Parts: sequence; structure tokens; C-alpha cells
Amino acid sequence: MARTNLAFQSLANLDHATISRRLVSVIDYMATQGLDTVSFLHYLSWNLEIPGHMVSEQSTIRYARTALMHCEQLPGILKNWHKPPRGHERGVTTRGALNAMNEWAVDNVKARLNREMREFAPQLESPPEDMSEEYLLGIRLKDDIERMKTMMPTYWDIMDSLSCTPLQKKRRKTKDHEPRIFISGTILHYNRSQRRCRYQKFLSIYLKSCGLAAKANDTTHLFGFTMSQKWVYAGIVELSESNRRRMIDDIIRYVFFGGHDNLNIPFRVYEMRNDHQNHFDNGTCGTIYIVKDPTAIAPNRIAYMAQRAAGCQNPITARDVFMHEIAAGPRIREDHIYIIKKQLLLHPAFADWEHRTHPLFTRPDPVQQLPTGKEHATCQYMLDTVHMEEASQEGNRRVLQEWLRQLDLDGERALREPFLDRLIVWIGDQLTTVRIRSVKRDRSFDMNHRQRFEQFFEIYGWFHTQLNEEMTIRKQHYGTSENLGLKHAFNNMGRKSLHAAATVQGTFHYDFRSTLKHTAEARFRDIWATVSDVEDLADLTTFTPHALHELAVKIFEDFASTAAIEKVRKCPRAEQDDLLIQGVMFCRDVLNYLNFDDAMSTGDVGRMELMLPRLLFRFHGSGSHNYTHEVLEIMQGLWREWPDDLKSFLMRYCWLANTTGHENGFLAYDMVQEHNVRDIKVIFGAHGPYATWDYIKKISASIPTQRKLKDHVEHEFNHFRRGKSHTSPEHEGDVVLLQGKYREANAHVRKPGRHLPSDERIKDVFLAGCNPNTLEAMMKRWADGRVQDKSTTEDFDTPEMVLQRLDNLALNTRDAAAVDVMELEPQFVQ
Repeated sequence: MARTNLAFQSLANLDHATISRRLVSVIDYMATQGLDTVSFLHYLSWNLEIPGHMVSEQSTIRYARTALMHCEQLPGILKNWHKPPRGHERGVTTRGALNAMNEWAVDNVKARLNREMREFAPQLESPPEDMSEEYLLGIRLKDDIERMKTMMPTYWDIMDSLSCTPLQKKRRKTKDHEPRIFISGTILHYNRSQRRCRYQKFLSIYLKSCGLAAKANDTTHLFGFTMSQKWVYAGIVELSESNRRRMIDDIIRYVFFGGHDNLNIPFRVYEMRNDHQNHFDNGTCGTIYIVKDPTAIAPNRIAYMAQRAAGCQNPITARDVFMHEIAAGPRIREDHIYIIKKQLLLHPAFADWEHRTHPLFTRPDPVQQLPTGKEHATCQYMLDTVHMEEASQEGNRRVLQEWLRQLDLDGERALREPFLDRLIVWIGDQLTTVRIRSVKRDRSFDMNHRQRFEQFFEIYGWFHTQLNEEMTIRKQHYGTSENLGLKHAFNNMGRKSLHAAATVQGTFHYDFRSTLKHTAEARFRDIWATVSDVEDLADLTTFTPHALHELAVKIFEDFASTAAIEKVRKCPRAEQDDLLIQGVMFCRDVLNYLNFDDAMSTGDVGRMELMLPRLLFRFHGSGSHNYTHEVLEIMQGLWREWPDDLKSFLMRYCWLANTTGHENGFLAYDMVQEHNVRDIKVIFGAHGPYATWDYIKKISASIPTQRKLKDHVEHEFNHFRRGKSHTSPEHEGDVVLLQGKYREANAHVRKPGRHLPSDERIKDVFLAGCNPNTLEAMMKRWADGRVQDKSTTEDFDTPEMVLQRLDNLALNTRDAAAVDVMELEPQFVQ
């Protein structure tokens, strides 16, 4: 290299004519040696070969070749060979080595690309058995893109330059082109080998979970973007099988509980016959929840049965309920005052108020807060959906037996640890809970605890409790437009659908819940303006936090408490204001509702427990007997019958779920079950002529993974483009309109003698439920109905158990004839 540089330095001082003469001299000398430029370069480039052996090259040749290969001038030499400088106005067109070098370059790039493809292939290979939740959720697009950049640099550079013009590349601010380059590479790999289908599998399951039609999947498969439709069907089934295996492993390793709900599916036909008609059919879907907290202790069945037997002899009384209400009163009062202040903070004028984080305006400390975080997110498995109705007692018995079969707890395994003495908590709606109790009551004298279904502990979910509370509030406060009842709010806010009778189905809960919140916000805004004597609530931003706190206390005491209602009612009838009484009654009732709703969404189960007496008063006063009894069952359990381990387990793990682990992301378990029902019927539902119960059963277990996969893909691919939910319409206009109506009607200004007709006056359901005489009588009837005799035997050598063992053995051996009945249980063959 030094000699070459010296040569170029010496030649730099010469003119081109001299250099040209020297080149001619060299070419002439090579001719005297029988060489020309082509042969010289040919033999210089490692071509001194004699058949059978390699001629030993002289060091001079090697040195000259090395100097050429590593010199700084080589790229320029090759560039001129490829495209010589143009000779203007000479009439000569020099082609150079354009064609030869192009062919060489293309062959070289092909070779490099082929080598890179072979090296990257293992990153995309996916054996057929790779179909599980861990495999799908373990795919990380960003990591794979970086691997492709590293292992396929030539491919990436070429595709990157083709993806945009140089000008576009300068203006580019994001890397949204990189997934496209990567997916193009995976399609090319898939075209080479169908085993390189890692991303095709991944995208096939994702698009199937998004509802991609079979015809559309055929098109994407044609382009190499997804697997075939046949594979998609088999992949979903295999994913379900994988989840079933994981569920069985997890119920052995961890504590678990479950729940189920009915499923009503419309089946459509495309050609009708006498036996082939459109129809609705009933089934049941179940869910298993895994508690992966290492500190969780499974409830003990024997301890519970013993304490329940003692607790039945000591039922709670009305006095117990009132004592707990008195003890909870101060904390509930604090929560209600906070909610009143929160209504003020929702006003736009307080959006940037400097005292929003003042201690007087922060949420009171929780009573018993559930933890949050990704590690505390609810883990769930869906059982295979079955074509069994669960509305009847017999249907629930068959369903429970089916769940035990799917959990592999219907045989000898259930008689061994850790399942022998374990209590399985089972969550359902009120009807499901009552049916399971009826099954246990009718089987109470069977031979062992399994036949008596004593391994199940039934408990109803809080979503249906809240839904029933909403129904009672609607029924009580519906009223008329003239007396400013909920009918007035529905009309002014355009919520026409809420005029119809309340129902569990559809969007009643969501619509009524939001309407109730907006109505409460409008009422409390008007009360704030009335009490503070301001025309515009923005004027309150000048008040100190302590002054606003005192106003909130006054609002609670004068406009949102039972004491305020009684204070007005003690006046002579001629001085009473019926419209104000009804407004105060609504504010009191809606505060109870908002407090319970807030406790549920934030995960404060201790606050939920404090609200139980008030739920009892509401349900008892409104004549909701079923939910009255359910609340009493919860109270009886908490205060009398549940051992400490069961009470702790229920409140910590079984009252509220959190599928994301986020703060304020809690919801009741029967709401989770309703979401699973929705997913089976709609989101991941099967439609068309092949949507049968057998197919729904096969794919049900895969739905939790499909749900997670959608979130995973949207995070990996689409996280900056679109959210998961629709934007909620601005409700400020509705609240302002309703607040103006209340202001115009002087709804919260006392006007003595403002009377309503007797048939329009709203009944105080809460006060009626507090009546100690009727409450005590009802609780006595409930307690008498709970007492029952039951067997405590544990005889597992019954004919039914023997037949079940025979069935299990035949199933395991796949040959029923191999079972020797005489040898297995001779005492029952006689």
C-alpha cells in the first residue's frame, strides 16, 4: 500500500501525455511477453492453475494483487469500468463493462440474499406443535425486526431504499415502514418453506379473532399473508386443547374458583325445512379463575361445614344489622361528602383549579383495598360451552357434573389431596345461586359430600346486585315530568329507551348508570349554586378549600340525608314541600348508589361490606325478596358462618375481578361472565351453517387467548393508531340543560305548601326497609327456611360411584370390555 501511494504521488506531478506514453510502453512490453491486458488480469486474479496442482506463485505477483485489492483507488476503477466517463463531442460511445458488471452484481446480490435467507430461516420456523398462548404472546415484532436488520442486512437495505424516494427518506419522522419490510420478508420465507410460518400462524389467529371471513382468509392465504382456512380451524381447536391442558395443570398448582351463566344463541338456517328452522337454543358457559397469589389459602370444606352448622343455630337479627349500620355511618358520611365535592370538581371551571389536590378534596383512604398491577390481573380459563340449560334445578345439577368432568374432578382424583377437603367457590347470578342451593338441599341425604355437592360454595355476583339496585331506583324515582322524577331527566336528555321496563339484557345497565350519574351531577350543581347563593359555579373557584368543604357538609346534612327528609316531614302538612322532599330523597339514594359503584370500580371491598345494611334496606323496602335474601346470606356468612380463611378468600379474590390490573379497573365476576357470554355469541362467535354446539364447544377454551392476542397485536402493530373503545360523547350539554330545568323549577328551594297529588308522591323505599318490625319478621322467616337436616356420611362405595369408576376406567383404556366388573367391585355384582 505504501509503494502504491508513492507511485501515485510521483505520477501526480506528471502531465497526462507523459502518463499516456508510459501506459503505451507497458502495453507494448506485455505484448513482447505474449500478454495483453485481459490475459494479464486473468492470470493475476488467482488463475495460475495446472491440472492436478496449483503453481506456487511468486511473492511479487501476490504483492501486486494484494495492493490492487486493497487500494483506495479500486472503487473508482470499478466505477469507471462499470460506467466510463462520457466523451463529449468525440462521436464515440464507450460501454465499458456495464453488462458484465451488472450480471456479476446481480449474481453476487442473489448469493448474499440466499445466504441471509438461510441464516434467518430458523427465526421463522414453527413446528406444528407450536400452538399455545405462551407461543403466540411471546412474539415481539420489534425484537424480530432488529434481528432481521442484523441477520439480513442486504435485504433490509434494498427494501428500505425501495420503500421510499431519497426525498421521502429525508422527510421521514416515523418507522412505520419497517413492519411492512419485515412482513414482506416473512412472506418470502413462507414461500420457500411452509415450516417458516411463525408470523403466518400469528396473523391467522389474530385475524380470525377479529372476525375475518373464510373467503377473505383464502385471499390473504393466496398472498402468503396467512395460513389456509383449514389450518385456521385446526389451529383454533389446538389452541383450545392447549388451554385445557394448562387449566388442568394450574388447578393442581394453584387455588381456583369458577362460575357459569346461561347462554341463548340464535341459530339461522339458509333453507328452511320442517326439521330445519331458525330457532333460539339454550346452553351454558363456564369460567375457571386461577389465583396465582402464593399467599392464597384454599378454603377448607370441613371447617366451613362445621361453622355453618353452628351459625345456622345463631342467625343474625335486625339488631345486628342496625348495629353494623351505626358503626359504618361515620365512614359512609365521609364518602358521601367526598362525592358531593367531586360533583363540583366535574364542573369545567374547576378543571384547572389550583386546589384540586388539597387533602380535603382527595378520596378518603380505602377501608380494604384490593391490590393492582399486572401481576394481580385476573387469570381465567373458559370451560367448554355445553348444550345444557341451567335455568332449572336439574339443569344446574347436570351442568355442575359436567364442569367436574372437564376439570377431571369427577373420579378418584377428587378424593385425593389437594382436592379432598377443598371448597370450590362458585359464582353466578341470583337464579343460579338459588338453583345450586336447591340441588344441594334435594341431595342433602346422599351418601357422601360429592353426591351432596358440598364441595361447591355458591355465591352470587355483585353486578346483578347493582343491576337490581338500579331497577329499584328507577321504579321508585321514575315519577312524572311535572314532579321532576327520572322521567323528566330521560325526556330532557333524550334517553328514550329508559322509559321501557328495566331488563337485564341489552344496554340498560350502561345507559341507566350513565344517566343516573349525569342526573346526580345536575342536581348537585344546582344545590351548590343554591347553598352558596351564586349564579355561576365558576365563582366558587375563589372560595378556599375549607369554605367549600363546609358547604359540602351543609349540602349533605340539608339536602342528601334521611335526617334532612325527616326534618321537612316534621313540619305541619300545610308547610311541607313535596317536591323538595323528593329531591332530597333522590340525592340520598343516589349517593348510596354512587358510593357502592365507586367502591366496586376502585376495588375497595371493605367499603362494599359497609354498604350491605343499606342494600338490605333498599331491597327489603322495594319488595325485592330474592336479593333481600341474598344480602342476608352474605351478612350471615360474614358475621356468623364463614371461617376466617373463607371470608378472607372471598373478599380478596372472589368479590371483584381486574382483568387488566389497572387502577379503577375492577368489576364484578358475574360481569366478567357476561363478557364471556358476549364473546361466545358475538365477538368470537361462530356464524353460518356450520355454527353448531359441537363447534362452539371446541373453540370456547381458546377465547381468552384470542382476546389477549388482539390486545397483544394492537400493542405491537397498532398502538399509536386506534384505541380499544369509542370516544364517549361530551355530557356537559346534557348536565347544563338539566341543571337549568332544576333552577327554573326551584327544585332545591323550600316552598312551603308545594304539594303533589298522593298518587305522584314517591314512596321512601329506604325508610320502609328500615322498619324494625317488618325487617325482624322477614329475617325470622328467612332464618327458619335455612335450617335443614342433612347427612354427614362419607361412603364412597356406592353403586353410582362404582359405575363412575367403570366409566372412567373404560374411557382410559379405550376398551370397555377390558374392565372386569367381578374383579373390581364384587359386592355390587351380587
